[in-house]
Amino acid sequence: MSDLLSVGIGRRALLQTLAGGAASALALPTLAGAHPMAEHLHDQAKVSAADAKAKAVNWKPAYLDAHQVETVRVLAEKIVPGSTAAKSTEFIDALLVVDTEENQRAFLQALGAFEGLAIAQAKKPWKSLTDADQIALLTKASTANPGTPPGPPAIMGGKPPAADRVITIRDHFETLKGWISGAYYSSEPGMRELGWTGNVMHDKFPGCEHGTH
Repeated sequence: MSDLLSVGIGRRALLQTLAGGAASALALPTLAGAHPMAEHLHDQAKVSAADAKAKAVNWKPAYLDAHQVETVRVLAEKIVPGSTAAKSTEFIDALLVVDTEENQRAFLQALGAFEGLAIAQAKKPWKSLTDADQIALLTKASTANPGTPPGPPAIMGGKPPAADRVITIRDHFETLKGWISGAYYSSEPGMRELGWTGNVMHDKFPGCEHGTH
C-alpha cells in the first residue's frame, strides 16, 4: 500500500496530486461546473481549512444546527454511501460558513424540501423515516422533472419577462447531490473508489453504482 494511503491524505494534497494527472481534480461525477461545490474545490486554501475543521476531534457544526446536521448526514449516506465515514457532512458545514447568502439559502431550501416530503409522507422528520421510505422519496425526487429557468430579459416592445424560475423537488435533489458528491469524491475514500491508488488514477471514471445517482 502507498505511504499516502497508509497515513491518510488531506483533500488539498489529494486535489493537487490529481490536478497533474490523467484525471482533473474537479471532474467529479455528478458535479456540475456551475454548482457551488465546484467553485469551492478550486480554492486550495478553502479546501484545506474546511478539511481540517471536518476532521477535528472536537468537531462542532459552525453553520448547520444539530437537527440539520443529522438530516444532512442521513441524506448523504443514502445518496452516496460512505459519506458518513468520509465526514462529508462536516466538510459541507465548513464550506457553507464561507459561502454566499444565495448558496446558503439554496442549500437550506433544498434541505427543507426533503424535510417537508418526510412530514407529508409519514408525519416524521427525514432522519426518522424508514430506509424504504427514504429510498422511495429519493427515487421520486431524482426522476421528477426539473424546474423552468428564469425567463429572458424584457426587450423593447416585447413581452415582459417570464416569472421567476420554478424550482421542483428535482432541483432540490440536484442541489444536495452536488454538495454531497463533491464532498465525498474529493475525499480519500471517494477518490479511492474512483480508482486512485496513491499515485495512479484511471483516465475515465468507472460507472457509479449508487442507486440514487
